[in-house]
Amino acid sequence: MESTPLGNDGCQGCPAMCCNGLEEGIIRPTTAQEVENLKWELYFVNTLVFIRNKRWYKMSTGKCRYLGEDNRCGIYETRPQVCRDHNPPGCEFHGEIADVMFHDPTELQEYMDMEKQKRQAKKKARAKTQASNKASAKPVGKSKK
Repeated sequence: MESTPLGNDGCQGCPAMCCNGLEEGIIRPTTAQEVENLKWELYFVNTLVFIRNKRWYKMSTGKCRYLGEDNRCGIYETRPQVCRDHNPPGCEFHGEIADVMFHDPTELQEYMDMEKQKRQAKKKARAKTQASNKASAKPVGKSKK
């Protein structure tokens, strides 16, 4: 049996979290229709959406068909490369996988509303700064002698 870079201790007590959720990168929703589509996907109890390092992901929860009752891989020697690459300490057993996690459509909508308010406040502050800079700028031109 192959061991992880940290040895067998790196997986000691692991609840096989990576074998109970399949994540894929998605594009951040920017239009109202994209938000509505993502909210619809969150109606399904086996779907989560999360943000990690400003990147968006969708996760389908469900047990891998090759995971045994003991949380050990039944095809360990022939497992896919993606499973081989998923080793401690970068796995979810050793830390949080998400900066923000959405479990249902309401959480996603609240987040999108909050982000919109932040963008509007920044835009307003930028416009105010530009107006202030314009007002305090000295007129450029020929001086009379």
